[in-house]
Amino acid sequence: MKTLRIASQEAYSAMVADDLSTLSKSKEGNLHIAVPGGRSARSLIAAVLASSSVARRTILYLVDERLEGERNVDTLLEAGLKDAFDNGVMESHQLKVPHPGKSLSDRPFDRVYLGVGEDGHFASLFPGSFTTDGRKEVIFVSDSPKPPKRRATLSYWGFEKLALGKPVALLYFGESKREALQRMLYSSEGPLSLPSSFFKDLDFDLTIITDLEH
Repeated sequence: MKTLRIASQEAYSAMVADDLSTLSKSKEGNLHIAVPGGRSARSLIAAVLASSSVARRTILYLVDERLEGERNVDTLLEAGLKDAFDNGVMESHQLKVPHPGKSLSDRPFDRVYLGVGEDGHFASLFPGSFTTDGRKEVIFVSDSPKPPKRRATLSYWGFEKLALGKPVALLYFGESKREALQRMLYSSEGPLSLPSSFFKDLDFDLTIITDLEH
């Protein structure tokens, strides 16, 4: 596990853009990139769209979706994807959205970018949700502790299947994430109480990215 302190969301976006450019030069074919919804999405979409040649080769996988109220996919569209689709920079099939009981991807991810909540959750996997049972990539959440209640999310098993051994970035931006960051770095908690610690227990290429001193 590595920790990287970065000054701002804009600096983070530039860093991701550089990484995707480097990846595009070292890999043939499509780039398979897992992204969150919510506030973390805007910087990532800007990074993908920083290079039209990268954008044309990128398949984006939204790792969780709200099944009622404001959708995460709408956040991605508003962050720049709609304009990219309308202008022919990208095609709509380059955005994959999770559906309960269905596979999200038939290829391993090349990169995973995830925002982490104040309680240590990622995607729609909240404290108390960890299980080693089941082999479904995408699961249905019927009673999320954070509104809205109904969600579709890549499961723990799905992350293990599609991202094990791959670069995973967990984002902790803002003072409200300080406690979650401290717990991730210094506690011995497991994923049942601190879901983000799931990535410490297995062979993920994990980087913590934050604007906080620690």
